[in-house]
Amino acid sequence: MTRRLSTWLRIVALVVTLFAGVDFANSQHRPCSDHASVVAALTETFQEKQYAFGVIGQMAIMEIFVSDSGSWTILVTDVQGKSCIIAAGENWEITFEIAGIDA
Repeated sequence: MTRRLSTWLRIVALVVTLFAGVDFANSQHRPCSDHASVVAALTETFQEKQYAFGVIGQMAIMEIFVSDSGSWTILVTDVQGKSCIIAAGENWEITFEIAGIDA
């Protein structure tokens, strides 16, 4: 199976997993749900765990989830707890280490 097809299958599987909680009208057609449901789906379906996070102003938090096999997902959660998948892919690589921070 090609990598592109595999990535699309991952995305479709996650969308199906989250379908009941998706708010397409207000999410610009991105898969969104409550934070706990999205994290549970990433953990159970893809064995991804939180790798890093950062604050986006005072409006949201961006998280990166990564699996041991190299799959990854970028998630943004607003202050109301609504999380949307922004991007997902494969072959996550660490290219550098920041002094004092374990990669």
